[in-house]
Amino acid sequence: MNTDSGKSKKRWEIPHILVILIVMSAMSALLTWVLPAGAYDRAYNEVTGHLTAVPGTFHYIERTPVSFFELFISLEESLVATADIAFMIFCVYSSCYLLEKTGTLDSLISHLLRFIQRHERFEKLWLASIIIFFSVWASTGALSYEEILPFVPVFVLVSIALGYDAMVGLGLSIIPVGMGFASATINPFTVGVAQALTDVPLFSGLAYRFLILGVMTVLTVIYVLYYAGKVKKDPSSSLTHGIDYSDMKPDSSLLYTPMTAERFLILLGLIASLIFMTWGVLSDGWYLDEVAAVFLMLAIISGFLNGWTSNKIAMTLVEGFGQGALSAFLIGVGRAVSIILEKGNIMDTIIYRFVTIAEDLSIYLNGFLMLLFQTFLNLLIPSGSAQATASMPIITPIADMIGMSRQTAVLIFQFGDGYSNLIWPTSFMLVACATARIPLYKYYKWLLPFMGICFIAQCFFVFGAIYIGY
Repeated sequence: MNTDSGKSKKRWEIPHILVILIVMSAMSALLTWVLPAGAYDRAYNEVTGHLTAVPGTFHYIERTPVSFFELFISLEESLVATADIAFMIFCVYSSCYLLEKTGTLDSLISHLLRFIQRHERFEKLWLASIIIFFSVWASTGALSYEEILPFVPVFVLVSIALGYDAMVGLGLSIIPVGMGFASATINPFTVGVAQALTDVPLFSGLAYRFLILGVMTVLTVIYVLYYAGKVKKDPSSSLTHGIDYSDMKPDSSLLYTPMTAERFLILLGLIASLIFMTWGVLSDGWYLDEVAAVFLMLAIISGFLNGWTSNKIAMTLVEGFGQGALSAFLIGVGRAVSIILEKGNIMDTIIYRFVTIAEDLSIYLNGFLMLLFQTFLNLLIPSGSAQATASMPIITPIADMIGMSRQTAVLIFQFGDGYSNLIWPTSFMLVACATARIPLYKYYKWLLPFMGICFIAQCFFVFGAIYIGY
């Protein structure tokens, strides 16, 4: 007998990131009615070049609690406050979307896959090259999970055809993209946003991040190839042994996307644009406006090179704006938390309480705890740009007060946001595993030891950054 009276129980779902951010904003407004208001004196620090709180000057002031109506005003104000960052995200996102629509990225990836198939004799070398290539490419922000996801079934079947398994297919596609995106050399979506929020020169500290990219990529190559070699030697050792992939039918057109002269020129344009942008940022002091302009120029020129009319270029850019709208909107909503805390004059109160605890700990232990915080925050806020706007305004003054450089604080955010995307179910990994027909528990069994190694490496890099005053 059915005791539910025809009503089925609703399945619990992970809250949408927008819901999480608005709830966090509401909780911040509630705290302005609970916590005492306080403030530090501010002064210009000639060493760091920033306006920072003066230690020992904290004092309590009159409360200014944020009302229910003002909570929603703050949401609008936060969108205005982050307009420059949001528009940069719009431009970069829509430009990448246009490049994707030209078929240039599909053509490049399909050529790499076909090259491996034709040269099985040196397959280990080519597999390593694929991992390195995707990792470096993703570190620029020009390749992300969205672009590589359609190719996952193709990588899976190619890996199986070469005598490996589906897990190696993920190791050649999603994993290096995730590692590169997290290492973030000139990634505007993560490092760019975080540095803009902390008043750190855009893409500064590049040499150290190149070192990080190199080490993390080498670790990825070793781990994936070790597992691949073990599977090829003994297929029964495969974690996906026994799963039937015979009826998997990926989009065959992806594997045979031709590299036309137009697409080759667009690819050269992309490389030239990234080099030009890096030069401008490092040597000429370029900032968000110039980065956005470079990507817009790349998009328009790429469209014309592909033989599109001006109307089609415009329509494609508008579609790209739509694709990037959520990310840009979340940046603004994420900033509302800090705006509400500042309006209620409890930002400094919270900082004072944290600093009081942190002062009794070593700066290295503080760095470790901040890394843990950012890593677990990524479970709730998987969008890197939204996470930056929510956390960096709070983390930055804490870093100032305990003697940690803002560049190191950005690095900790970058690590916590990036590498854990390969673990948390709120990221793309559920979709990637479903696409590759890999049970999630088997994926975790394979990946978690590697993530443990990577977390140790992250700690060493954070401690190294603190030691050298990065």
